[in-house]
Amino acid sequence: MESTPSPADPAGIGRIELVEFPHPALLRRTSPLVRIDDDLCDAIDQMFEIMYDAVGVGLAANQVGLPYRLFIVNLEANPDSGEELVFINPTLSRPRGTALQEEGCLSLPGLRMDVRRPEKVILEAWTLEGEQVRLDIDGFLARVVQHEFDHLEGRLFTDRLPEAAALEARRVLDTMHEVYVGKQSRGELPPDAHYHAELARLEAARCASSSARSRGRA
Repeated sequence: MESTPSPADPAGIGRIELVEFPHPALLRRTSPLVRIDDDLCDAIDQMFEIMYDAVGVGLAANQVGLPYRLFIVNLEANPDSGEELVFINPTLSRPRGTALQEEGCLSLPGLRMDVRRPEKVILEAWTLEGEQVRLDIDGFLARVVQHEFDHLEGRLFTDRLPEAAALEARRVLDTMHEVYVGKQSRGELPPDAHYHAELARLEAARCASSSARSRGRA
């Protein structure tokens, strides 16, 4: 579902909610942020609420229909425990090792598959407070961060599956696509053009120009 801005505020975000495959936001590479405002901070608060309601440990902005290069993490999946992390304009480097572990995705409900990823990576990002961080991470945090980073690139964990597992996952994705198209044909969901226009509006409000994007700063 698209955000619901106030008519008086063309940059408004409003209420957001979790989107599922094949919503266009999930298949579109996100853009670096150059503007952090109250609406975005409110949206991040909503993202944590949505993540906890779904018992998730991570959530990317485009999973709630926002075209921004940010994701949140709390490995405890609980608002009363764990550490709430916000990573803005993240980059990953120096992948090391390899590990196989089952993954699921809030935007692909019911689908869980074993995914092979690097065991360790370096994450560089900006915090909501405007501080730059560089973390050498491993284990479960490294996996969650890589999963969410893939979302920002317009990728799903199913894109990383070997051929046999990918074919199995494709059957689930095809069913989700049929349901989505059916809802659009019945007028229960807007056409994709509507979503693309909404993503472009939100991107224009807070993202870099083509010249600034190369700097990748919040």
